[in-house]
Amino acid sequence: MSVFQDTSPDFQNKTIAYINRLDSQSAKVVAMAEDIPMPQALRSELLQTWRITRQKLAYFRRELERADGEFRKELEVLHNALLPEVISYQVKLGAMMISDTCKDGRYLHRWQAIWTNYTY
Repeated sequence: MSVFQDTSPDFQNKTIAYINRLDSQSAKVVAMAEDIPMPQALRSELLQTWRITRQKLAYFRRELERADGEFRKELEVLHNALLPEVISYQVKLGAMMISDTCKDGRYLHRWQAIWTNYTY
């Protein structure tokens, strides 16, 4: 898995690109989830957890962009510390859901491939 950290010193100019990357990743997750032979309730949960995660990451990033001074510096530190954990958790949760319902490993490999090159 790649490193999930935004090391850019200028968050403001990167927010649109950041949200576009989240949206692109969301499209990949949704497309794959539609192909996975899993119960509808589990598929819905997989999609819902990613949708909520994406919304929270985008919201946090927008708030970070609006902040200034010492508060902004603190938010940047928090962002860089939590982002890898949030994405890692989402990847593990999805992998767990997929491996519980798809025993051949094909979909799990696809899931991991989606996230392998995902960086900030």
